[in-house]
Amino acid sequence: MAGTTSKVKLPRSVVTELLPKVKDNSVIATLCANKPQTFNENETIVFTPTAEAEVVEEGAKKGSYEIATGFVSGVRVKVQTTTRVTEELKWADEDDRLEIISNIQADQAGAIGRALDYVAIHGINPATKAALAAKYTHLTGMEGIHEVVSGASETDNIDAMLEALIDWDFNGIALSRKYASDLRKLRVPSTMARLYPEIPLNLEVGSFEGLRAATSATVNGRLAKTPTGIRAIMGNFDLIKWGMVRDMTAEIIEYGDPDQTGVDLKANGQIAYRTQAVFSYGILDAGGFCVLRDKAGE
Repeated sequence: MAGTTSKVKLPRSVVTELLPKVKDNSVIATLCANKPQTFNENETIVFTPTAEAEVVEEGAKKGSYEIATGFVSGVRVKVQTTTRVTEELKWADEDDRLEIISNIQADQAGAIGRALDYVAIHGINPATKAALAAKYTHLTGMEGIHEVVSGASETDNIDAMLEALIDWDFNGIALSRKYASDLRKLRVPSTMARLYPEIPLNLEVGSFEGLRAATSATVNGRLAKTPTGIRAIMGNFDLIKWGMVRDMTAEIIEYGDPDQTGVDLKANGQIAYRTQAVFSYGILDAGGFCVLRDKAGE
């Protein structure tokens, strides 16, 4: 049985270093605003605009519209990552300031950031690579989302996605690393200049056809057991609401078997570092998104 553990709230200097890692590893965190959430089951009221101005003759009756509303419940997700190291590594880090522990915590924070995409976009547990329970609503599995199968021309692919979203205001596109690379290879025949020079290959926000663009391996779900074939997701990313329910914390565990491996920490001269957080997300309407997929067999 595990003994007493010491949980530490990360100092401000470390939080400043770690929290941007969440954004850098998640296209949702990059393209969607983060709104802090409470531990309650939040519901978002979805308002569907239906009003049109009416031309009224003098003295004529005035008509009215019914307000169309719906509710979307937030999905609460608890995520954690635990890393075992030897006591000697901790001592060396403390004595020589090797920043090993800082790197471990940064790596864990990045993993938590990627989890937001894997859960909300694919419904996948990134650690096990398996599908999550049905309660974890995910964008690509929702009814109403538009899909385009990749054709011979990348220009045709983009046009097809734009056509699918013609009735929607859309503001962003998330690209897989492979697709971003393919698009950057396209050149203007007469000058050999890049056709899409502003596409980001790193995890910083870029631009594509006037839309905010983010590139990440989470878009195609690199860790998924079954390849998703997703090349890009275009849409109105304001329709995805997410936020931290509980801030990211770091925990130093010195006793017990915290990850159920059958190996006691103290008996084997080990300690464990655990980073944990709770976030919530909700997808207001999948109809505001279009997914570009590879052809079957590609």
